[in-house]
Amino acid sequence: MTVFQEGIDVSRYQGVVDWSAVAAAGKEFAIVRVGSSNQSGPYVDPYFTRNVQGAHEAGLRVGAYFYTYAKSEDEVIRELEVFLKALEGHRLEYPVYVDAEDASLASLGREKVTGLIQFSMDILDQKGWFPGYYSYTEFLRRYINTRQLEDYPLWVADYRGCVGYQGDYGVWQYSSVGQVGGVNGNVDLNYSYKDYLPLIRAAGKNGYLPEVDPGQPENSDYYALWRAAQDKLDRIALILAEE
Repeated sequence: MTVFQEGIDVSRYQGVVDWSAVAAAGKEFAIVRVGSSNQSGPYVDPYFTRNVQGAHEAGLRVGAYFYTYAKSEDEVIRELEVFLKALEGHRLEYPVYVDAEDASLASLGREKVTGLIQFSMDILDQKGWFPGYYSYTEFLRRYINTRQLEDYPLWVADYRGCVGYQGDYGVWQYSSVGQVGGVNGNVDLNYSYKDYLPLIRAAGKNGYLPEVDPGQPENSDYYALWRAAQDKLDRIALILAEE
């Protein structure tokens, strides 16, 4: 496949990143951790907003991910209540990925793990975000029904010099020990093979309004229908949150 962009993904473990130096090193996109969970529950990565803003200011495209431990739909909702609030006000050019790789999920079985990933992505979609999911090749093979999720963007990790996963994917995380100017220590390296921004714009996701004919005013029938659809999705999300 043809590489569209080269990039990195970061979290609090990289500390303060010099994004101008990252851009000067030839990196064109960054996927930034929005949060994870610990014994106290879900939390927002303390460097999330700083990283999103810094990467954008340096001219990089940006996506986000969160590391999930959720083992039930109720736990998914608790995670997303925190992460969705952190995402508010940001504009992203790559998907918001559900990072499903933790060993604690394996005991749930393939059907349950797949269902929870889809449940997470459906809520993200309903709340105006362009969702995807992340995992590594062996976890995908054993615990995720990728055919069920084939309509969603996949970000796959495989550090063997090639991707063992045989299905479609949009981003390949090919190393966890990269060295990039502006980042202290090791950093994950990625190749992107797809330009997600036109899809995000067309769908009106990730902080972008849907693209409409410039000759049509915002109060055209198309825009009104889109707003009505968004309002309906918001109501569905509220119902889910109350269950």
